[in-house]
Amino acid sequence: MSVKMIDITSKEPVYREAVARGFLKVDEDTMSDLINNGVSGLGNAASIAKITAINAVKTAWRYIPLLHPIPITYVEARVHYEKDGIEMAVLARTRAQTGVEMDALFGLFTGLLAAWNTIKGCSRTCTPEWVTNFMGKKVQTCGSSRVDGMFDIRVVNKVKSEDSVGLGIEDFVDNANGPPIVTMFDVTTEPTYYGEASAKGFIRLREETVELIRQGKVEKGDVITVSKTAAIVAAKKAWEILPLVHLNYLTYVNVDARVIEDGVEIAVDTRNVSNTGSAMEAVFATGVALLTVWDMVKKYEKDEKGQYPHTVIREIKVLKALKTPAV
Repeated sequence: MSVKMIDITSKEPVYREAVARGFLKVDEDTMSDLINNGVSGLGNAASIAKITAINAVKTAWRYIPLLHPIPITYVEARVHYEKDGIEMAVLARTRAQTGVEMDALFGLFTGLLAAWNTIKGCSRTCTPEWVTNFMGKKVQTCGSSRVDGMFDIRVVNKVKSEDSVGLGIEDFVDNANGPPIVTMFDVTTEPTYYGEASAKGFIRLREETVELIRQGKVEKGDVITVSKTAAIVAAKKAWEILPLVHLNYLTYVNVDARVIEDGVEIAVDTRNVSNTGSAMEAVFATGVALLTVWDMVKKYEKDEKGQYPHTVIREIKVLKALKTPAV
């Protein structure tokens, strides 16, 4: 089966705008720190998320294989703290031959992941557990994490117009404040670990779209192969786009993709040998794979108004994150 980027050479550029929203579920202790003090973990999660999102919107084409590189003319990112997590909205604008919704979605996903990386760790009430690593050894890990995962990543509105448009996100209240604290965790004196992580995510699609994927009739090509390849490449490049993620020596990446009744499920396993783990790489790879699926089938997911009423990345979660001393 061929794989192709859609030819937009002869299309006329018009004004385009899209708004994406999503939610990062966080434990109440961490959210209390963020709401009351503005910082937790490695610093100001909201500021890191916003800056990362803006940069990600402009570079989405580097990670989603069949996405066109378009001139992004405006990006706005807002964060709203709630007692059980972080809600984020990203607005993107362009004047181009194709839409900007995938760029907005990638910015949103990456911004939320940057916030996740800032505050990750064991919850204060966790009960350590013993689990078996990939080498068959027993390893102690925390029983519960500060972050439960990402949920309900969607396009809430998009516009295409001959005239300048202005959806805006003024109705999204940004209540995140705090001091300008940003710290990359110091792993200089950390020992070398065998790290391993597993992440899983799901995108809901129309039944008709799912059937096209099964039959190999998607115009852009083999959805499963392209999304799995995108995930592997993304895992190795997470450090480029996530400000506080270390350059990591990944030694293994495996991607499974299952087409099920109402969508596509992606699972990513990573392993590494370094002085940190690889959970963020696994999550980033999972999200990029899901967004690649969305990008390849978006033609079939839009309604008559060009919106995505059915399509949503329902969740992205870490299933396992272990570090075993190498010596």
